[in-house]
Amino acid sequence: MITNENLHNHELIGLHVTIQSSPLTTIRNICGKIVYETKKMLIIENDNGIKAIPKMAVRAMRVELSTGVCFISGSSLIARPEDRILRMS
Repeated sequence: MITNENLHNHELIGLHVTIQSSPLTTIRNICGKIVYETKKMLIIENDNGIKAIPKMAVRAMRVELSTGVCFISGSSLIARPEDRILRMS
């Protein structure tokens, strides 16, 4: 089960997120489901299509979990997903 404490140890694909804060005004308030993740990008699908969001440009992201809501910065997620999961466990 994904919780606030172990979010870094899990895959982000399938989670619903909202970009709360970013220096890039074009990506603020984008919400949708993460469909793919690379080392430096999050690919989010919403009603308007697919958006590629640089992780470094996300200051605060709201992640909806089954246990509640978690806020996280994109810079804390920079790593290949498979490396991040191994490093944090």
